[in-house]
Amino acid sequence: MRRIWTYFRNSTVHGFNYIADKRRHWTERVFWVLTCFISCLATREYLQATWYAYNNNAVSFVTDTTYLDWNTSFLALSVCEQESPDKLYDLASKLYGTDRDSNIDQFLRDIAFYDGACYSCVTHCQKGTLNCTINYDQIIRELRSECKDLIGNCYWNDEPFECCDQFLPITTENGVCFIINSLHTVKKDGEKLKMISNRQSGPGSLSFTAYESIKLFIHSPEDLPYVNHPQEEKFLLSWGVSIVIKYQIKEIENDPLLKQVDIKQRNCRFPDENNLKVYQVYSNSACIVNCRAEAQLKMCNCTPHYLKIPGTPVCGIDGLGCITEHSELFRALKTQDFNKLGLVCDCISSCTEPEYNVLSKEVESLTTEDQDGEDIKDDGSKVIIALDRLPNERLKRNVVRSRMDLIVSVGGTLGLFLGVSLLSIVEIVYFFVVWTHKKPPNVINNNVKSKKQMHQPIQNVNNLPFLH
Repeated sequence: MRRIWTYFRNSTVHGFNYIADKRRHWTERVFWVLTCFISCLATREYLQATWYAYNNNAVSFVTDTTYLDWNTSFLALSVCEQESPDKLYDLASKLYGTDRDSNIDQFLRDIAFYDGACYSCVTHCQKGTLNCTINYDQIIRELRSECKDLIGNCYWNDEPFECCDQFLPITTENGVCFIINSLHTVKKDGEKLKMISNRQSGPGSLSFTAYESIKLFIHSPEDLPYVNHPQEEKFLLSWGVSIVIKYQIKEIENDPLLKQVDIKQRNCRFPDENNLKVYQVYSNSACIVNCRAEAQLKMCNCTPHYLKIPGTPVCGIDGLGCITEHSELFRALKTQDFNKLGLVCDCISSCTEPEYNVLSKEVESLTTEDQDGEDIKDDGSKVIIALDRLPNERLKRNVVRSRMDLIVSVGGTLGLFLGVSLLSIVEIVYFFVVWTHKKPPNVINNNVKSKKQMHQPIQNVNNLPFLH
């Protein structure tokens, strides 16, 4: 207690020395006790409000309209092949003969074009009515087309380029797809095509020819096609048709200080802040795919052949049957407090993910008639995807409360209500930890002290190593 009162008498915290001064009237000391107590309560309230604002309102969104010098990124496009009945029949005849069970064709389709369920595994393979192979790689290799057999005649802003140099393969929940302008793919030689639109180049346009029936997925460069892909950003394209898609984009620009803000505070992740096992680049869709794979591994002790987590077993027939039986659970998503069947995936959005809005989709048949009235189809389907116009606004994510703002706000609150500085906090450490006098000195007053008292030696009572 003597040490506490000594601290109060010598403290630089405003008001404490009045409380400990015995020369003052007791009413005056009570007044300063109440004043300091109220100041401490006010300090606590303001510090709590500051901490809450720092944790929950550190980032704000504003609309930016300074669009004259913007470089707008083109979307990423994934091309995935649809199943071909002719290919299925030919491969089934090759592997199992022409007198095979017709259900084997469905099994080959379920493996090569796996979409989250293998119904033939449950209804036939597990019951022993079909001799189902687990050599998935052979089935996929025989049924899925390579890039050169799937797409061709590629143009960017009317300039031709080699399709398969830019449409690179990637494994998704829809099987092996070919994707352009993606952060998930790495080109082995040369550079990726710079798909940028600005006032000099005008709105970007991508066109190509598809030689098979395909699925088109439009998404951001960090995203991927997946089971829960938005319907308005997914297109099924049959052979022999033409499709023209026009879209608008609203990008997000981030404050350079945003990376210094904790992920929970900004509620988003940058693509390089990856914590996933399936993919090397973070995005909301990649996180959901990773969540689904982990749930399948936990429930069925394996992952599908298209969703391999390193170091985990790939599902055989029984494993695919288990996933199929719980496919309704794995395909659906829900929030923690929603009472329905589905996965709860704690996946936040990407900090750089733009917003796409499909303005129009024009589909027409490429079938023409010859002189004899017979139908003639061009060799494949035509795909054109174009930015409708250059954007004139974008969202900007600003940091309104950084760590430095927190320090300044806390220091201002302590200084306003208590007159506390950093040195005042050091005083507390000094008086109660570092101070090494055996007996606390009396506060400096008008009493005359002897030389012996003024020059008493320092004693290392607290056994601090640096005072030996």
